Amino acid sequence: MKVAVIGAGAVGGLIAARLTAAGLPASLVARRRTLDTLRRDGLTVEGPSGRPVTVRPLVTDDTLALGPQDVVVLAVPAPLLTDVLDLLLPLLGPKTRLVPVVGGIPWWYPADEAIGGPLAAAPLASVDPKGLLSDAIPADRIVGAVARVAVERRTPGYLRHLGGLRLALGPAAGSGGARDLAALFGAGGFNALAVPDIRAEVWTALLAPFAFGLLGLATGKTAQEIAHDDALQPSFAAVVEELLALSVALGHPATAKVEDVWTIAQHPGRIRPALRADVAAGRRAEIEAVLDAPLELANRAGLSLPTVTGLLTAVRADTQQ
Repeated sequence: MKVAVIGAGAVGGLIAARLTAAGLPASLVARRRTLDTLRRDGLTVEGPSGRPVTVRPLVTDDTLALGPQDVVVLAVPAPLLTDVLDLLLPLLGPKTRLVPVVGGIPWWYPADEAIGGPLAAAPLASVDPKGLLSDAIPADRIVGAVARVAVERRTPGYLRHLGGLRLALGPAAGSGGARDLAALFGAGGFNALAVPDIRAEVWTALLAPFAFGLLGLATGKTAQEIAHDDALQPSFAAVVEELLALSVALGHPATAKVEDVWTIAQHPGRIRPALRADVAAGRRAEIEAVLDAPLELANRAGLSLPTVTGLLTAVRADTQQ
């Protein structure tokens, strides 16, 4: 099976490294300094035990030379997805399956015609404003993926895997399965599961970054600080409950409770870097996918999220001053 991974960041690098180490070579598509570093030094992953392992996957920026693949893993932050379409398109053959491993609400969320109603009316303006992704990638070729891994990218060629290897997989549209892909990633050491409802997995994974991210922007505190501040617990609970209610209203209920999300911050590495840190540093934060897309879905469904809307309005008013 020919596999290519676009994105040599934390998650994409970990996927390529583990497949390569298991004797399942995956081409790794990278650009600029990352490309040069990986070609020269290989890719080193320090595992939870502290022992580093170096692998040398095929690294390239020439996807025309790679040609169509059986599987393409798209591991790129949501704001940068349209920037890599030029790299992606040469890899898509008539039977290629695309596995996007992205945070927040993915652009393909409303792609399944079985959802119906206002959700299937148009691409999500928050994450695919011009419809470029929806137009370029047929929905029936997408296998959605939700990764529960904690991994840090220390340098372009060095990753630190803190823990977690769960990878949930499910078709974005239609009724096709993902068992063969679960077997592929399972052979690379992932706890890969073909799940019946990938959208429920999206909501479950979104709860912590959404709640801690929104409250972090509102208070200036880290996730760990929020989780140890009892005064913030009512607001936190209200935010999570509203998001849980949204997932239920849309027919894909998240499988977690408020207390489950609250305790996540007790374990370093379980939450992705705070949105507030990205905003303060001028980085292209995933605000659209993590915060804006859920609100867009709520608006389409006619569901009110008063606590979330109030906090987000206050955050935006503060940042515009």
